[in-house]
Amino acid sequence: MEAAATAGRVPAPLPAVVYEREPGAASRPLPPGYRRREPEQTVLHAVVREHLETFLADARAASPSGAGYPAFVEKELRRYLSCGLLPNAFARLRCPKCGAERLVPGACHGRLCPSCSGRRMADTAAHLVDRVLPAVPYRQWVLTFPWPLRLPLARDAAFLSAALGLFRRTLFAWQRRRGRDQGIADGHPGAITFLQRFGSALNLHPHCHTLTPDGLFVGDPAPGARLEFVALPPPTDDDVAFLATRLVQRLAALLERRRAASDDDLPPDDDEQAHLHAALAQATWVPRDATAAVLPADALRKPLCASVDGLNLHAARAVAADDREGLEQLCKYGLRAPFAVDRFFRDPDGRVGYRLPKPWPNPQGCTELHLEPQALLRRLAALLPPPYFNLVRYSGVFANRSRYRICLPPPPLPEGTPASEPAADPPPVRPRRLPWAQLLRRTLDVDALTCWRCGVPMVVLAFLTDPAVIKKILAHLQLPTEPPPLAPARFESQEERFPDAAGDDASQDPDDHPGPESASARGPP
Repeated sequence: MEAAATAGRVPAPLPAVVYEREPGAASRPLPPGYRRREPEQTVLHAVVREHLETFLADARAASPSGAGYPAFVEKELRRYLSCGLLPNAFARLRCPKCGAERLVPGACHGRLCPSCSGRRMADTAAHLVDRVLPAVPYRQWVLTFPWPLRLPLARDAAFLSAALGLFRRTLFAWQRRRGRDQGIADGHPGAITFLQRFGSALNLHPHCHTLTPDGLFVGDPAPGARLEFVALPPPTDDDVAFLATRLVQRLAALLERRRAASDDDLPPDDDEQAHLHAALAQATWVPRDATAAVLPADALRKPLCASVDGLNLHAARAVAADDREGLEQLCKYGLRAPFAVDRFFRDPDGRVGYRLPKPWPNPQGCTELHLEPQALLRRLAALLPPPYFNLVRYSGVFANRSRYRICLPPPPLPEGTPASEPAADPPPVRPRRLPWAQLLRRTLDVDALTCWRCGVPMVVLAFLTDPAVIKKILAHLQLPTEPPPLAPARFESQEERFPDAAGDDASQDPDDHPGPESASARGPP
């Protein structure tokens, strides 16, 4: 009887959309299998192709010695133009069952290329989660430096390292003191810091994301012994405010020592670095329209966040000990690329637009940037880290030279490892990078080495770099045999060849600022 009544009842219709992470996410088609990326079809690649030679020629013409930008800037820009193009190099794969073939282009492994930066991000995050970080709770500390210090920090790597060491020592001393309050006489902290030189608005914004265990490791580094982890209570708003105040005091003392050693806040320019330092100064300017709407102070207040004299410290993001996926995502966030290539678009007037990931610098701010091509290239040059500049810093028990690192509890086995296999200690030497196809399966759930017709694993036939062989294969497949050509350098006017800071960027680039004096009054978050 009840079943009959239930059978005759018409269920209530569900709403059209229950939840969407992003607008339109529910109506998007399912992700297809592997498809070769085509960087030559993107807006950024076209802009760099069309204006790179002019950009470099302008800098050389304005330099007294003809040096222009440092060599690493030109090298990174040219490497990006060669990345992912079949006419340069590729691997040839074939399905042993149906004979279907796939061409996989080579990579540049540069620091500007978004694709190679994404691969490096996924590989480093996987290494940290699988081989370095034990299964303990972690917390992310985001340190943002005051606006007047961002240009000196970006120009002077030694100053940035000293400021980072000051923050690390302050944080470790606070953790040890809290450990002694809990009865831990000799606790050992640790941290992994991800340095970022960029903000979400393509602006120069050096800051750091520091990942620390929410506790201390206890024990002696005896052979074969293991350190024991003891959790500490989470920080409070007063703790974060105390740390921010202490950091401001110690950073002021560091500045005084630095000024005593040098008469200028900035290191002296040489002819090779002059254009790069000018680009750094322009990249710190704030979009004028983004500062028009300002929310009340109460609306901008966040939990576990303190701001003292322009220094901001945030510690609200934490992951549990068993949340390995969340820990990997947190590592990826600190290792992410400066920009997303699919956010660039062309304006009808010839400028380049960039869609911001969120309104900047507040919920009522601007959502897009519009830059002249030359201004965009200057910003890309400013965001490039100098050679041999490490963006990942290990300290405390995670440092390479720490005697405690080998005594840390081993990380849990990666997902998919048989349970019967004993947990092995991580080797002291870092293994080779994870294979490209394995990273694609781990991050995008795409199997690039499986035939899309019959599902059989494909085999690698050859890695081709000979131009004659590459041209013959691509011609047979009716694919382009030559990379897209670079536009030659052109000088349309004397003003474009030697632009001044106010005339070039302030009139055409909405990411400008009237000048460094007024820029110090309002900095990006």
